Amino acid sequence: MLGFIFRIWPHAVVERLQTIDEVVEKYCVASSPAKSRFYVGLGMMFLGFAVIGIWVPGWPTVSWAVPAAFLFSMSSEKMFRITLTNRYFGTAMFEYYATGKTIPKHAKYGTIGLIALMTSVSSYFVWLVSTKGDGVLSNPSSWSGADPGFGAGTVIIVGLIGVWYVGFRVPTRE
Repeated sequence: MLGFIFRIWPHAVVERLQTIDEVVEKYCVASSPAKSRFYVGLGMMFLGFAVIGIWVPGWPTVSWAVPAAFLFSMSSEKMFRITLTNRYFGTAMFEYYATGKTIPKHAKYGTIGLIALMTSVSSYFVWLVSTKGDGVLSNPSSWSGADPGFGAGTVIIVGLIGVWYVGFRVPTRE
């Protein structure tokens, strides 16, 4: 199914940028001093979370570094360059920007799979806690929970939106 989805979605061919200077020139945008300070502060917070991810298993690194790089690109050329040349996650950040803000196909498949898995697990537990109540699983008329299923339905809808966004809106590279 996923292969079909990715075959029908047109991929824009983007020329790969070769140097950090080209990436900075294309993506770095100057902003007002007040905005710049705000963006640098927020970017530093995200960068701190990314650094934590270097040592804490299961804590994401690049997922925090991407918004940090985005905020630095809107505020400080120096901080954007530091993000792109960081020895821990700079290579992944540079590839993301150099290829036109794309993610590898295997990462897209993994992300969609994890969204689907977590949506399924979350909606089940929301349903179990708020809808089933003291009832029996095989007898829906015995379900005594206060929620008629809107909680689990909302989780499923949000999960489907996430799958759609990553599957169709995020550009892919081989």
